[in-house]
Amino acid sequence: MPEKPNSIFQAGDYKLSNCEIISYRLAKSGTEPFRMDIKPILASIELEESIFHNSIIGKLQVNDAQDIRTILPITGLERLQLKFSTPGLPGINAVANEGHPFYIYAIDTVRQNQNADRAQLYDILFCSKEAYYNDMRKVSKAYTGKLEDAVEDIYTNRKYLNSSKPLFYEPTRTNTKIVIPNLKPIDAIRMIGDSCVSGLYQNAGYLFYENAVGYHFRSYESLLAVGGATARPAKWKYQPQIQNIRAGRLDPEGGPGPGTKDVIKDLHSVHSWKFEKSVDILQNFKAGAYSNRMIQYDPFYKIIATNDYDYAADFYNHFHTEHSDGYKTAVKTPLPNAKFDNTNRPVSQESLQKVMLKSNTSKVHDKKEFISHYATTQKRVSQHQLMTKNILSITAPGNSVIHAGDIITFDMPLYRPIGDNLRPESNPHYAGRYLVIAIQHTISMEQGKYEILIKAVKDSVRHPFMAEKNSFPLVSPGYKGINVYDSDKAILSRLAFKDKKGPGLGDR
Repeated sequence: MPEKPNSIFQAGDYKLSNCEIISYRLAKSGTEPFRMDIKPILASIELEESIFHNSIIGKLQVNDAQDIRTILPITGLERLQLKFSTPGLPGINAVANEGHPFYIYAIDTVRQNQNADRAQLYDILFCSKEAYYNDMRKVSKAYTGKLEDAVEDIYTNRKYLNSSKPLFYEPTRTNTKIVIPNLKPIDAIRMIGDSCVSGLYQNAGYLFYENAVGYHFRSYESLLAVGGATARPAKWKYQPQIQNIRAGRLDPEGGPGPGTKDVIKDLHSVHSWKFEKSVDILQNFKAGAYSNRMIQYDPFYKIIATNDYDYAADFYNHFHTEHSDGYKTAVKTPLPNAKFDNTNRPVSQESLQKVMLKSNTSKVHDKKEFISHYATTQKRVSQHQLMTKNILSITAPGNSVIHAGDIITFDMPLYRPIGDNLRPESNPHYAGRYLVIAIQHTISMEQGKYEILIKAVKDSVRHPFMAEKNSFPLVSPGYKGINVYDSDKAILSRLAFKDKKGPGLGDR
């Protein structure tokens, strides 16, 4: 009985439907571009999405015994059709008429295959078409009105990014005029994003990134919540466990077969995990994550105004990775409610951690609204910093339905001794919900295995840290100023005494 293409035998299986280079030159027919199927020479595929990247990027490693990079040739003007998935699930579809092919932009690390005299190994690097247009075009234009309309023009305009992919945008509540000063299209969009205030959230600052379903122009908070009303449901649940090897089949076409329950369980397991940049409070201080001060100068009215941002006080105004029955929470901050040393106040009230100076010329565009940096910059620098710390890295069986920007859960255990046959407790703070900030898909043809590397972040804790209203500075000796010249006099006296007695052990 032939294998069904949408059947999965075990976690890590993959379905590679298409991997084809489309040349810039025509085939012999003269009506269609020349195509070459490179599946037979593939050694591995890597594809990466990130909410901090301008586009999807990837790499193919090939074992080439026909020197196709010369014969084809590969020049940087070739397109790549690529389609793969976890069997039975949606996946990456970059095939013409169904999706949007990538462009091959580089050949890297060409070397001889040590196991075959007349073969070579090399990497084919590819990216989205928009990365090409971004490096070839500039935007010099003024936009008036809703900022999402300006982004849509830059995104679709043939003079700029010239994209036809879906654009998932979050409406803003800003109605202003913004001037783009000769910037690359994506830099222009990021400049606009820095000034955006969300239509439904008190959030500020927008991301612009691509994943397998399209481009996204939206705030962090829109990734964490739905419609401004409740926490966004998690897309996938992970927990550490030992994988089993079994003869079972998950078959969406023919119904579940033997071992289905175990295969599904394996797809929710992780091979390994680790934390990166788990705690770094000094870096957070420098970035102004917990507190910062904004000084704004209005040259029209000759006014200087100052505003201090308090992360702890602002925490409840926003949705975070963790929630309270779907609603916002005031107590699950990753910064404990405690006073620091003998200051008798929390570090979130130390506003000189980061000081920023901005111009606030309210009459620069006549009656158009001017975007205050109080409403954007202060919150944005805090949120961005905390979304780049406490990063969880998970290696797991291939799963083509998870994308950058999704919510997952990870049931991290509490690592401490337990009794026999007892289930480990979940970590009270670091188990729970995470935002996927990046994902790398890797398919190894040699091993016949599909894996993903997920990087996810948590900007809150599952259960609150214990609060402490009192301050307990450690007792230490009181201040004492010491004049180093007085210390030097004592040293000089000892040296003079030794000179009188003559040289001894340990002398100069």
